[in-house]
Amino acid sequence: MTPTATGYNTPINAAQRARAQAHLAHARDAALNGAEWPAPDPAQPPDAVVAVVGAGTMGSGIAQCALAAGLRVHLLDTSEAAAQRGAERMANSLARAVARGRLTPQARAEQLARLRTSTNGAGLAEADVVIEAIVEDPAAKQALLAQLHAACPPHTLLLSNTSTLDIDELAHRCGRPDRVAGMHFLTPAQLTPLVEVVRGHATSDTSLARARALALRLGKLPVLAGNAWGFIGNRMFEGYLREVDALQLQGVAAHQIDRALENFGFALGPCRTLDMAGTDLVSQVLAMRERRFQQPPAYRRITRRLAELGRWGHKSGRGHYLHDNRQVRVDPDLARLCAEEAARLGIAPIGAIDDAAIVQRCLEPLVQEGHRLLAEGMACRASDIDLVWVLGYGFPADRGGPMALSAVGAGV
Repeated sequence: MTPTATGYNTPINAAQRARAQAHLAHARDAALNGAEWPAPDPAQPPDAVVAVVGAGTMGSGIAQCALAAGLRVHLLDTSEAAAQRGAERMANSLARAVARGRLTPQARAEQLARLRTSTNGAGLAEADVVIEAIVEDPAAKQALLAQLHAACPPHTLLLSNTSTLDIDELAHRCGRPDRVAGMHFLTPAQLTPLVEVVRGHATSDTSLARARALALRLGKLPVLAGNAWGFIGNRMFEGYLREVDALQLQGVAAHQIDRALENFGFALGPCRTLDMAGTDLVSQVLAMRERRFQQPPAYRRITRRLAELGRWGHKSGRGHYLHDNRQVRVDPDLARLCAEEAARLGIAPIGAIDDAAIVQRCLEPLVQEGHRLLAEGMACRASDIDLVWVLGYGFPADRGGPMALSAVGAGV
């Protein structure tokens, strides 16, 4: 059942908070020890060398996780400048950890000593695992996986960090589909404590067990997800963000939407989240999605329009908000942009709307998609969905997750 709008205004009390904590602790144990995970092969030695292909923000974050886990890491990209930017990003991140007292200078130096960068595939011949984190384009990922198959030893496990794409399609022509799986890291990869592990039709038990073991070594909680568009988190996120764009076309301000969801308990409102992710990257994902699903002209129109205008969010200084380093300010021009798009599409404003109604509109499609995932067998259990959303998408832990919330009506 879907929570009522009035329930969203109900403060969380100590008893509800305790029940939510107990629920999430049980959920973690179930995800770690569920029967969906094959037993590891005792003859399989631990993976020691990881290559990460793609030195952007996500790739360098994944590589940083591997360094922290004590692994030797090769960071690869197509240009020396890109590879060096990735290495510098990691070095700066570790320096900040030292400044905050979370890491010693000696530990930072030791980690960076295990890092190598390359543009010519050096390191692939000794890689136990390769994690690709390149552009979210199926043709590019298919070509890369085929190249990795040719360059890597037979035992090398190939993991795709795709956020939405079909693992079976990516693995189909790579030469070793049994050694291909998805491992979807959440942003920022070096901090978010959960990964979705995606099993393809041909993924072997040994490969799945290795992916789970690697996730644990990287300090991540692995949750098994089915091979459906967007897996668990992004498939549900799409419905949530669809309503965010629809509300803006109906005249609801981005800062009111964010305020409503943040007051509900989200760590970050959806419009601020989109600005952090980059509307350009999100628009690319939507372009890939359109190849599989019908998207009418109004679908996610505000996000796509911002991307068209170069308003990519934090990276460009302007998106839903105006960004100046860490300062975020309301953009007075956004209302005009939304009104112009609404007029062009024949969408009328809805007038005043309260925060509870905003939260209800955004959460209903999210919860409904969660129930569909369970019905289709794309998630092993409802509590896995709660973990993905609490640990990966900032859903308020005090409410136990979207499925726990929906199970009791309003609150846990």
